[in-house]
Order: sequence, then C-alpha cells, then structure tokens
Amino acid sequence: MINRNFFMLLSGQFVSQIGDKLHMIALSFWVLKTTGSSAKMGAVLAASLIPSLVVGFFSGAFIDRYNRKNIIIGTDLLRGLILALFAVLFYFELINFYMILAMQVLLSVNAAFFDPAIPSVIPQIVNEKYLAAANSKHQFVNGFSTIAGAFIGGIFISMFGYLWVFVANAISFLLSAFFECFIKIPPLQKDTTEKRGEAGIISDLKQGYQYILSDKALLILLFMVMIIHFFVGSMEIFMPVIANAISDDGARNLGFFQTAFGVGTVIMAVILSIKNISGKEKFTLFGSVFLIGVLYIAASFFAGNEAVITGLYLIMIFLFGCCIICAGISFKTLLQKKVDNNFAGRVFAVVGSVGNASIPGAMIAYGFLLEIYDFQDLLMISGLVLIPLSIISFILYKEAKHVRATEVLSKSLT
Repeated sequence: MINRNFFMLLSGQFVSQIGDKLHMIALSFWVLKTTGSSAKMGAVLAASLIPSLVVGFFSGAFIDRYNRKNIIIGTDLLRGLILALFAVLFYFELINFYMILAMQVLLSVNAAFFDPAIPSVIPQIVNEKYLAAANSKHQFVNGFSTIAGAFIGGIFISMFGYLWVFVANAISFLLSAFFECFIKIPPLQKDTTEKRGEAGIISDLKQGYQYILSDKALLILLFMVMIIHFFVGSMEIFMPVIANAISDDGARNLGFFQTAFGVGTVIMAVILSIKNISGKEKFTLFGSVFLIGVLYIAASFFAGNEAVITGLYLIMIFLFGCCIICAGISFKTLLQKKVDNNFAGRVFAVVGSVGNASIPGAMIAYGFLLEIYDFQDLLMISGLVLIPLSIISFILYKEAKHVRATEVLSKSLT
C-alpha cells in the first residue's frame, strides 16, 4: 500500500527523473552537434557515471551518519541550482565543453549520495510486508520515466529548443525537493546521526565494510547484483550486433529491441506492484537469473526468415527485461529486509558502485569477445555459465542464511 510519505517520495522521483532524461538527451545531442565529436559525447556520459561510481564507495557512511531526509532534499536542491546556473550560462552563450564536464561531475557526485539514500529510506516509511510492492512501484516510476523521457525528449527539443530543456530539468529537481519536504521519516532505532567529526566518519566507513565482509549471505547478494548488472551490460552490446546481423535495417530493429526491453521492465514492475512477492524474494532472485541463462541458450538456436527471427528476439528481449526487473526488485527487497537499517546507506552505496562498474565492464568485455566469437556462440556460452552460477549461488545463500540463523539463536540462548 502507498502511504503519504511514499507517495511524496515517488512524486518527487517521477518529476526529477523525467527532467533528467530530457536533460541527458538534449545534452548528448547538443555536444555532438556543436563539437561533431562522438568521443566528447562519450566523455560527457562518462563524467555522469564515473564520479558517482567512485564516491559511492564512501558516501554511505554520510548517509547513515546524518539526517537522510536532509541529504535527499539537499542533493535535489543542489542539482536544481547547478542546472539553473547551467541554463543561465547557456542562455548567455558562455558554455564550453569543459564546463559541461564539470557540471556532469557535480551532478554525479550528488547522485552518489542521493541514490543510495532512497532504498535506505524506503524501509523506514513502508511496512516490511509491502517492501517488494513499494520497490516495484519505484521501479515502475524509473522505467516509465526512461520511456517517457526518451519519447518526449526529441519532441521537446524540436519545439522549444535546448535552453528550455535545461530550464525544465532545473525546475524538476526543485519540485522534487519540494515534494520531499513533506516526507516524515522516523528516526533510526540507534542514533547514528550524531556528528562525531572526521575520525567518526572514517570509523563508520570501516564498520560498514566490516559489516558487509563478515556476512556471507550479504556477499552473495552483492555478487548477484554484479551478475545482474553485468548481463544488462551484455545485452546492451548484443542488441545492436543482433539487429545488424538479422536485417539490413539494423537501426529499426535496434529501436524495436530497446522498446521490447523497456516494455518488459515496465510491465513486470506493474505486475509485481500488484502481486506481492513478499517472502518469495529469494526464489524470484535466483530463479530470474536462472531464466536469463535459459533465454540466452534458447536465443542461440533461433533460426528462420527475417520476420520469424526478429519476432523471436523481440520475445526473448521482452522476457529478459521481465527477468531483470524480477531480479532487481528481489535483491533490493532482500537487502532492505536483511540489512540493519543503521548500515543501509553504506550497503546500498556499495551496491550502486558495484552495479555501475559492472555494466560498462560488461560492455567492454562483450565488445571484445564479439570480435572473436559469433554472437550465437557467445549467447550459448553465457547461458551455460549463468545457469550453474545461479544454482550454486542459491545453495550457498541458503547455507549462509542457515548458519547465520543458527548463530543468532545460539547468542540468544547464552
């Protein structure tokens, strides 16, 4: 069930994420148009990702130590002000490429604090039995924003120009901060927000990594996070290669494939927001990864005329999107239920950095491998790796949970 606090959080996310998608589309096209350099466009995209990835290994200590509501509101306000300043400079034609890189770095650093704070806050404002449904609704907002932002972006740019896209994005973050002001977040059971100086932050950071490394079940979940994001990255490389291989009009097919993936993620998020999987997250997580392996193996056998093969790949990519969302929502919910919320910021910050590193890592690896292997052979190999990996990880996770439960019981009896 959506309570008032969660509704305000979703409303802010919806507004800011649509604005952000518009911004990235406009910025990418503007850089490419004005510089004529795809390398510079890639540098802008990298500047929006790499700082968040690096800072994420440290930002969690601040999220757990200080007021999470203030962090969420403050980072949205800062992003809104940065974008408003960018729009003013753009209007006076004072923007250059290096200023754009600096802006993206600042936005990315803000995201390193904002993004892990959201899944850390959700267990504080949503009843535990509704966590999976809440995460599904949050994922639906993310997916719908991506599709809507991509659809609206081109139209908005052609109708109003680049300047008003940047203005709209600045307003979207300020509106998001406004919605977040009305969220009431209960305090943590243990007071970890007291300021203790720089030494305290370092101590919190060490405790966070000790907490993660000492829990085998948690490490397995982090490994699954890496695997899920890695194969999302692999699919980003497979789609254009397959699109070109099966048709002379590869660009058209790529558009169909990306749409199928997006629709799969949105539809599954809607289904899981209605059909609560509370208590079944473990089976959904490992089962989804197993099914991705099955899909990869099945796709390696696709044959027939162009229309048949295209249809089969569309179905496969749609189902792949469904499985990715099932796995993503499941691991997030398992982490929220398992992790002491006093450590949630540190855990989710590491999760974000691991995930952000895995996607480009997969793109580089699969880009290289596809120079050596046929894509169908590589699909087969990937599937044959994923299936036993999901089974072994599931067994190890069950054993780790059992050992942990036994330790907790022993401590309670002594």
